[in-house]
Amino acid sequence: MQPTAIQDEAEVRRTALAIAPGVLIAGIGGGMAFPILPLVGLQAGLSLPFIGVILAANRFGRVLSNPLVGALVDRVGGKRVFVAGLLLQVAVFAMYLLGVVSGHPGPFFLAGRLLHGPGSSCVFVSSQTLALNAGGPHHRGLASGIVRLAQAASVPTGLVLGGILAGLLGPAAAFGASVAVPVVAAAVGQRMIPDLRGAATTRPTLRQSLAAIADPRVLGIAVVNFASYLAAQGVVLTTLVLLVHERGIAIGGLSDQTASGVFMGAVVAAMIASTAIAGRSSDRAGRRAPLVACGLAAMAAGLLATAFAAGAGSLGAGLALVGLGMGAVTTPLLALAGDVARPELRGSVVGAMQLFGDAGATVGPLLGTVLLVRSDVVAYVGSAAVLLAVLPVAAWLGVTERRAAAAAASARLAS
Repeated sequence: MQPTAIQDEAEVRRTALAIAPGVLIAGIGGGMAFPILPLVGLQAGLSLPFIGVILAANRFGRVLSNPLVGALVDRVGGKRVFVAGLLLQVAVFAMYLLGVVSGHPGPFFLAGRLLHGPGSSCVFVSSQTLALNAGGPHHRGLASGIVRLAQAASVPTGLVLGGILAGLLGPAAAFGASVAVPVVAAAVGQRMIPDLRGAATTRPTLRQSLAAIADPRVLGIAVVNFASYLAAQGVVLTTLVLLVHERGIAIGGLSDQTASGVFMGAVVAAMIASTAIAGRSSDRAGRRAPLVACGLAAMAAGLLATAFAAGAGSLGAGLALVGLGMGAVTTPLLALAGDVARPELRGSVVGAMQLFGDAGATVGPLLGTVLLVRSDVVAYVGSAAVLLAVLPVAAWLGVTERRAAAAAASARLAS
């Protein structure tokens, strides 16, 4: 099969926009669980530790699934895996619904969260691979930015939507109304997304997939992804409400929980804004790594500002800088992964990148709470130190990117 990257920019945008609704729905399924499942579980007599296990099961399942899903994308194509992942979301919502109406939510909620792990992995890994294939070398940042934008907005949208639907309709109706939505997204994907793959005439072997992941450039990209997710989605997400409470930072008469939600909204809004810009900017510049390095520096600066913030204004500014940096890192980093990976092995590379990102988001809460015991300043300064420690990796990726561009230019002149 020959590479099928789309050359027309408008068609690249249409393809990415066809992928985006499925990505959004997969993340919404995860976000809706947080405002609904704990309350229903408590009312049914589930213990807090068991509820914690239920909520964590999704991330655990996704971490385990990512590399396997990446290899599967290379073997059978991203479109099939994408549609299959969306259909798994139907089973996820059905498990949630059964948990509410049966009066025995524990096993059904746990099964739903466990299914959501590989289901969302199928959607996220395949969608990013399809975006990289669709964009080609000239529009890869554009396609990646649209898909990453949907993923960044998905969980916050699920949190809000879950709370609103549960309040208006009740938990059972909220999940019941959601069951058919992934089916529609799967049908749209099946109809509108081209089956874009690499140039391999045979299916990649496991050894080839492992060799692609072991490429030093891919490992460097994965390490940067790990650090950025650890800081932004791990430490900040876990400790922000505690920091707001400890320092007595208030927004009007809002409670600590509500105020921290407003501050997290600033992070998400800034991340969405920079995600929308960063990918296209890297296409125009012809370079990805310098933007990644700038994003890491901005995140570190934002974390340091947050560490010493004494009021709502300084805290909001620091957190907004974290969000801007996160968006500037993730999209160009994904596009860079598409640049360095062999076309027939992009799924494996994206799976490894997603694995490291999810691992960072899993380790971050543990690290953040441990450091917070010592000091809220230490938690954020430590996170900034992690980002600064991987900044040389981003600089090295920039060197390899520049050398690759020079070699390609020499090859064109020679031909």
